[in-house]
Amino acid sequence: MIVLAKEDVLKGLKKFKRLAKQDLLVSPLTSEPVFWTKQAEGRRNTYDRLMEIINDQGVDHAYKSALKLYAELPFVFTDKMEEAEVIGTSQALEMFFTMIGVQPPTKRNLKIPPINYHTEIEDIALNATHK
Repeated sequence: MIVLAKEDVLKGLKKFKRLAKQDLLVSPLTSEPVFWTKQAEGRRNTYDRLMEIINDQGVDHAYKSALKLYAELPFVFTDKMEEAEVIGTSQALEMFFTMIGVQPPTKRNLKIPPINYHTEIEDIALNATHK
């Protein structure tokens, strides 16, 4: 159970959202403007979603929803540019967990099965050397 007041959590999320807005505004000035724009948008959208849940159902429900969403996110990003918004979502959820005084969950805590790091190409290469 999260014991922080709804208003305090909303105030913190609004500040985080303002920071994401500032990042969005300066993203065209970076070396990778598309990435930073999408990343900031992912953070802002996540903060909006969390604020809506808190307003409608409370902080505890927002925490449970954040855990579920975080568990569904990939832990390895194959293409940083294509997954910039997902990276922003992940960062926003981690900031939310920290703000409410909860350690961001680890892969082990979420009981996600270990990733099979062998790709089809690696398997083909391994089989070719043994023939």
